[in-house]
Amino acid sequence: MLASEPPEPQPARLPTRAELVRRPLPVTVLEGTSVTGFPESMPELDVRLVQALKEAALPGMALAIAQGGRLVAMRGYGTLASGSPVALEPTLPAMLCSLCKPLTAQAFLLLAQENKLTLEDRADRWIATDPRITLRQLLTHRSGLAAKFLDTSHAATEAEHVKKALTEPLAFTPGERFLYSNVGYQVLGRILATVTSQRPDQFIQKRLLDPLGIRSYFVATYLTPADQVRYDSGGAYVLTPHRYDRETRRHTPVRDRATRLAKEALGSSDTCGAGCMSAVDFLHFLCSITPAQRQRIRKHASEPDGYGLGWMLKDGGLAHTGIGSGETHYALTRESGVSYVCFLPSSNDAACEKILARVQSLVLRLRQSPEIPWL
Repeated sequence: MLASEPPEPQPARLPTRAELVRRPLPVTVLEGTSVTGFPESMPELDVRLVQALKEAALPGMALAIAQGGRLVAMRGYGTLASGSPVALEPTLPAMLCSLCKPLTAQAFLLLAQENKLTLEDRADRWIATDPRITLRQLLTHRSGLAAKFLDTSHAATEAEHVKKALTEPLAFTPGERFLYSNVGYQVLGRILATVTSQRPDQFIQKRLLDPLGIRSYFVATYLTPADQVRYDSGGAYVLTPHRYDRETRRHTPVRDRATRLAKEALGSSDTCGAGCMSAVDFLHFLCSITPAQRQRIRKHASEPDGYGLGWMLKDGGLAHTGIGSGETHYALTRESGVSYVCFLPSSNDAACEKILARVQSLVLRLRQSPEIPWL
């Protein structure tokens, strides 16, 4: 009787995204810099990015990369904050700043698909504003509303803040030209609340993020005062923003972000800036955009390289920046299947632009890596 042949070794099962975001990630040290993430070693990427961060004197970076809608790498470089011993992880939430706008726009695309509204509906159907302004104009920054709130006086709620902003004169006739408007997206937030009878963040979580298994999302200005203090003090693990001082050339951790925003109004900037999420989860959201939605986003842009429904049309795909007083973020998804999200906890604009250019060059040249299903 012939001895049975030993079974062929089976390849190790790759961990799912859900498993990765729930467990501690491996940490290595490269040139004195913590490198955290999966796969454990990506020398083609790590050596160059650690060198670039050192040259730019940036405190760290979170990076998540996908190919064909599947996660291939998640990296954290540096530590949670300057002087902190805690390694920066790509699973830590950060304030998204203007990366909130694609979430808001995606909520309206969903409502349009469900025939709850159309993008050509007038905004004054739900809120007291100029009757010429449509939802599409708000979503594409062509409404004529101001770029920022002109009235900085205190309002008890975001709805009151928006109501005051809508008393200001328009910058131009609606539809006439483009003006990037935070006010416009805050108006969309109040419309979203009226249409859905929910807070915008609650609708976004339930309808957009829960189906994807995303749990890292929250809006900093809806936190309790005690949790806002934990967020700002570093007691809660989040990606800490850093202000850059040009004279001293040093970064200082921002310790007043959530509490300062909360003083403006309850829920302030919920649909245009104060939402928080991890880099790897935002990448997951990015990869959930369907081909039909991509086509619709492009269709509603006024120019081939303009601004579609919540997205900039640039770098060969849909892109968006998120810039605050202590962070610079970028997200890109190309029709070719490459997508990435990069969070930089720094307000050093020039240095961040150089790092983002280096990241994009490296990501687009990466060899095919083992893929992890989005589960």
